[in-house]
Amino acid sequence: MISNELSFRAKRGICIFLTVLSGIADAQELPSGWRRPIPAEASGKWRQKSRSRFLVVKGDFDGDGKPDTAELLVNLSSNEFALFVSLSSTQKWQLVGKSADIKKLTSFGIDLVKPGEYKTACGKGYGDYACAHGEPDVLKLSSSAIDSFYSESSDSIVYWDAGTKVFREILISD
Repeated sequence: MISNELSFRAKRGICIFLTVLSGIADAQELPSGWRRPIPAEASGKWRQKSRSRFLVVKGDFDGDGKPDTAELLVNLSSNEFALFVSLSSTQKWQLVGKSADIKKLTSFGIDLVKPGEYKTACGKGYGDYACAHGEPDVLKLSSSAIDSFYSESSDSIVYWDAGTKVFREILISD
């Protein structure tokens, strides 16, 4: 009887988690072949600090005054995960950056970055590799952006470049 009750509670907890996560994300159809992570793929105590468990971020990324969505999605056929963004103006998901091994998802997350000025890895003097691509010392954001990070490790900001109309990534710490 006790094990049945625990099993029921565990299943109910998973259902509640998935319901909350899907409620946070738009009802918009996901890219073909991609799905939202299940709890086992996105585990870790550090994730409890966020309602969306650092898997979903909403903000005005392109500066049009409308909320956009960024999500970490999983592709089972390749055993990888990747960052996707859906701008409210296009309502289409776009892959941002490269995909990574699904095993790394337990330590990878995204969060919201508010408009402002942020010192980059190059500006912090983290070595020549941080400045190799002409990156600025300070990133000036007029719109929200996406913090793309490994827990207790490297950190980048993914932001919308209004001039080129593409997302760019810049290293903040290594």
